[in-house]
Amino acid sequence: MTQSEQKGRSILTNVLIVLVGQVGCLTLVIILASVLGGLWLDSVFGTKPVITLALLFAGIPVSVLVMLVVGRRTLARLKEKLEKEADTSSLEADIGKRNA
Repeated sequence: MTQSEQKGRSILTNVLIVLVGQVGCLTLVIILASVLGGLWLDSVFGTKPVITLALLFAGIPVSVLVMLVVGRRTLARLKEKLEKEADTSSLEADIGKRNA
């Protein structure tokens, strides 16, 4: 495996680790906000588990949508960065050929 392939794999691995961390933290925040908000609203209106369960179940699709948005944005940034690097390396190769 060449050095550039190893570098590419290293960058991809790091991006995926960061992506999983972001998605995990966002999911945790959404679910905790649903539960805590639901408990507070249940105590205000006197409807013990109803609002908490409703917000918890509503938080699941919200969490999935947030995961998709974050994942797509991160992968789009990665693709853009890799395309820029490929353009830069091909430009450097062209310049090297001209100088030779």
